[in-house]
Amino acid sequence: MTVPPDSTTLDTGFFLRWLERATQVIEEQARHLTELDSPIGDADHGTNLKRGFTSALAAVSENPPETPAALLKSFGTHLTNTVGGASGPLYGTVLRRAARVLGGAETVPPEALGEALSAAVAGVGRLGDSGPGDKTMLDALTPAAEAYRGALENGSSTADALQAAARAAREGAEATIPLQARRGRASYLGARSVGHEDPGAASSALLIGALYETAVEEPSGTGGAAGRSGTAAEGAEAGAPEASAAAGDTEGAVAEEAPASSAPATGEPAAPGRVGVVLVSHSREVAVATAELAEALTGSGTPAPVAAAGGAVDGSIGTSSELVREAVRRVDEGRGAVVLCDMGSAVLTVKALLGETGESALPENVRIADAPFVEGAVAALVTASTGADLDMVLSATDDARSYRKV
Repeated sequence: MTVPPDSTTLDTGFFLRWLERATQVIEEQARHLTELDSPIGDADHGTNLKRGFTSALAAVSENPPETPAALLKSFGTHLTNTVGGASGPLYGTVLRRAARVLGGAETVPPEALGEALSAAVAGVGRLGDSGPGDKTMLDALTPAAEAYRGALENGSSTADALQAAARAAREGAEATIPLQARRGRASYLGARSVGHEDPGAASSALLIGALYETAVEEPSGTGGAAGRSGTAAEGAEAGAPEASAAAGDTEGAVAEEAPASSAPATGEPAAPGRVGVVLVSHSREVAVATAELAEALTGSGTPAPVAAAGGAVDGSIGTSSELVREAVRRVDEGRGAVVLCDMGSAVLTVKALLGETGESALPENVRIADAPFVEGAVAALVTASTGADLDMVLSATDDARSYRKV
């Protein structure tokens, strides 16, 4: 299909159709993405993305925001809250950082989309402390952003620039196969990560491919993803090989509420004005048990406030920004909070929250402690229970890094 220059209108309707198309592609490719993730990850990338995108699309479709930025921010925030593993905060960051650049415009100039893509790349790089060549999603997103901007500068139409971006993203994802992972779960495997395509780069290429496909589809008034039946051939060079569509598994209606307290109540009122401690683990049971252990080791008196933010909202393995926010609120006595994370996506989830603004942002005096989970939790709570300030509590967790056991 030939699209004349300047025929693509980047308004809210366009971005909603993109998210619809992206969700469809993720549903179709979920099994393939999980197969890519199996040898070098947790074998859940496709499943997690499918659940998160389906849930997020349902949420924004029910009450569509009025501007592209508001739509992307809402969708990204929902992904952060619902996608398990590192994908949630990473893809949430992609959309929220892009939204910041787009501002309140109802129609986005093509050049602004390029700036938004670059901002998304920068945000992911900061969040994951990664860059091109590390075998991550940036190996697809970075060349895509560069190809889009370069094509526009050379006079290409928006659709042609997006086609260049989709091609670059696909090539970037394939180029991760011979790389050794330096970031993320795959980096634990060392040389064994060589020979496998990075699933994050693959899913990023799918999303950029969906962006191009949206630009060459005719808008549909049916309310579904526009032109779904006629774009497979046009977007093939930007997408992945077709895989069987997995069965739908959308989120439950209401997530289980987090425990009100991470440990049994003592019957004594909490002492006011102390630093709080939040424990973020992939497992609810691990977070709660660690909080109970730390409280038991604080000695006599009332321990400082501590809250567990373990697992996903439904109790399964994962991390949840919603539970982290709630835990911070529960321990906040006005003197700040120290957050300890067990690994991987727990760290990324908290870092993403610390980078947010507005109502969803964490208080300014919340800090992540770079310390072993159990030892750091005990050190943090024991020190906070003495009335120490935020810097002293962080210093105590830092000391826990050097505890020798042999």
